[in-house]
Amino acid sequence: MNDAGGMNITLLAFGPLAETLNWKRHELSLPYSTKIDTVLQILAIDDWKNRGLFVAINGLQCEFDTELVDGDELAFLPPVSGG
Repeated sequence: MNDAGGMNITLLAFGPLAETLNWKRHELSLPYSTKIDTVLQILAIDDWKNRGLFVAINGLQCEFDTELVDGDELAFLPPVSGG
């Protein structure tokens, strides 16, 4: 997209969330001013917020209401469980 109509971002998924989405890396075109919450809804994974999901943009942890910009790398970091 990357024109007047929108932006392109890269999505990274880890652990069980990568298995749920069936990808570890994905490119997505979005309208400008899209927030992380909207991406979670588009991907139908917003229920992961209640399961301890963390998100990071370009390697920095951020909140779900953070606005994305063209070229961002958005990582979904599910909680790690150990035993």
